[in-house]
Amino acid sequence: MEFKNILLGSWELIQDVEYKLFQLQVPKDWQQVAQFLANARFKIGRSKYPSVPVRSLDSIIAASFPNIIQTMRYGWQRPGQPWILATEKAALSYLPDLIKDWLREEFSEYLGDDEVETKLNTLDNEAWQWEEEPTNYSIWHQPENRNALDVRFQALPDYLTKEFLKNPTLLFDGDIPYELTFYPVVRLGKGSEIMSWPPQRVPMIEFNTKEKRQEEVGEAYISFVISFKLQTVPWRNQPIIYHQLSTRQWMTKFIDKIPYRGATAFIGDNHRWLDGVDQPFCFIPLSIKQKITPEGREPKWSKAISELLLLNDSPLPEPNTLAANPMYQWSTFNNEVSKGIQAAIAYDTRHPGDRPCLPGVSPRDLASLDRAIQNKIEQEGFPLRRVGHAVKISANYKPFWEKGEPKKKGDRSPKKRDNLSTPMLRPSLAASSVFRTP
Repeated sequence: MEFKNILLGSWELIQDVEYKLFQLQVPKDWQQVAQFLANARFKIGRSKYPSVPVRSLDSIIAASFPNIIQTMRYGWQRPGQPWILATEKAALSYLPDLIKDWLREEFSEYLGDDEVETKLNTLDNEAWQWEEEPTNYSIWHQPENRNALDVRFQALPDYLTKEFLKNPTLLFDGDIPYELTFYPVVRLGKGSEIMSWPPQRVPMIEFNTKEKRQEEVGEAYISFVISFKLQTVPWRNQPIIYHQLSTRQWMTKFIDKIPYRGATAFIGDNHRWLDGVDQPFCFIPLSIKQKITPEGREPKWSKAISELLLLNDSPLPEPNTLAANPMYQWSTFNNEVSKGIQAAIAYDTRHPGDRPCLPGVSPRDLASLDRAIQNKIEQEGFPLRRVGHAVKISANYKPFWEKGEPKKKGDRSPKKRDNLSTPMLRPSLAASSVFRTP
């Protein structure tokens, strides 16, 4: 293919879009109890920090209620600060019990069940209330008031994902032609992500030297992952939108033992776990952690998630069941018809044994994705345009540094210092650079 310019995978918004987001604040009494438990654990030396460990809670909340755009780090520390910004409201009937289960899981092991339960019994479940009306936020322009919330780095990728998924099927004609259907993956703080499903079978090919022909020696299953991220650059007033392509490899055979450091499972469902409401099919990353039991270490889901799903009667498979059958109910999914939960375990370096297949994405696949996204943006009228391009350089070029005088083969005479291969070691260049007046 002949080309003069190399287009970059970067974009900018050409018209501003406002996002309406609902806010949820942590009641003051709940803040105080969580902070008391965190301080108590810190004082007995079982934690390095006295602050509330909201990071572990945010992942649980995101899994239970995927329409969250952003969680604020000070929402559990400062009164009046919002904790959750979401595109829609969800019923909060199960939220207090979910948070109490999280507090038990975090602190009971170190402080004892009685002390934790005594504090939890003082909390009012009815104190949790959504803000009545949503607030408008710009997803492109930085707020003029520095104290105002800046939601651009999560809201804009979320907007692009939802626009992209209005027509989620993409013709992917890279090394191997695919017609892929993408679904959202729940993420907080890392831009947005969509993943193809069901996984694609990839044959493992080796060359048989004896037979002098290629043979299929195995298979792997992968999903293609497209992520959208917003990033600032020094020479621009507005950030740049980047799209990236990667693959996710799936475990397909019996897993004898979940790794000591745990594993990550992706759970696909079209029901919202917080209140059981139907929603578009999406994938939820859940950590499988090793818990100490009388029988030894056992892989378990988070207690808060497990209790919530018992209330909603959701058939989430046990980790041991999923390890025995990692290809759990894989099928093509129709958003309009419920087919139950689908699940898969992603491969990473924590798993023993060989990788299912080689990592990475080929240049042809990257070019195919870039072309497909370009066509989609143009045909569907996305308010985006490309930013920047690289010019292809011809074979004739002038070197930046002057070349030194080469020596003839066999010449053992000392080489002149101004002919050194490293330019900055040449006295004619180094001296002028070191002693130049700023």
